[in-house]
Amino acid sequence: MTAPDAAGPTAVPDGETARLVRRPAVASSVVALAAGAVAVSLVADAPLQREILRLALVGVVAFGIGGRLARHGETALSALGALVALGGGLVVLVAVGQAATQPPQFIDRIELLPGIVGLWVLSAALAPVRFRWSRALIDVGTGFVFLGVLVTGVTQGAGTVALLLAALGAILARDAAENAVSVGGQIGVQRGARTVRAELAHAGVAASVGVGAIAVALGVARLGVDGLPFGALVALVVGSAVLVLGSDR
Repeated sequence: MTAPDAAGPTAVPDGETARLVRRPAVASSVVALAAGAVAVSLVADAPLQREILRLALVGVVAFGIGGRLARHGETALSALGALVALGGGLVVLVAVGQAATQPPQFIDRIELLPGIVGLWVLSAALAPVRFRWSRALIDVGTGFVFLGVLVTGVTQGAGTVALLLAALGAILARDAAENAVSVGGQIGVQRGARTVRAELAHAGVAASVGVGAIAVALGVARLGVDGLPFGALVALVVGSAVLVLGSDR
């Protein structure tokens, strides 16, 4: 355990004291990575893109799990975790190389690359590489995921519904990741299992808000209001969802 992960002693149920180990909560971390992966898969929907993305996800998951184990107190688990994280990182690098070179269309490459990099950075934030860096890495990681969505929107590489859902996935990934850091920083990993229900409820509420925003966007778009560009409508709705989801921070 490194100093940035530990805080002062806290009381435990049997009357003893234990150091507060600050790491992002597991349940919200899983939700964040899943939402980010869905966002990337919705915009990178070509068969070759999906194949490369699957490889990247294997590496991202291995990197995250290995990073968790590497910060474990036991030497054997820490060594195993470091090896798993290293292997996962190498797999992601291979996927990045494939995404940059294999898709025949340049547009397919720039749709996929930001998403893979973003998921890797998000995994590093939630492992975490260093707890005090987690929020900054979350911003960078989800920013790259959202960049992939924006690129796809500009190039018209996906349908309207897919773009809206992908944007929602990126927003939910950031919200869940921020919640993971907040819960882990306040409660620590020792009591993390007790927070799973609250974490999933938080994610459910956030998803409901986002789905509602998408329904409003699609409903207004079908009205065919003159002089209302759909891109501007999407921007307003996404911005509203961000404000609502971020209001509890």
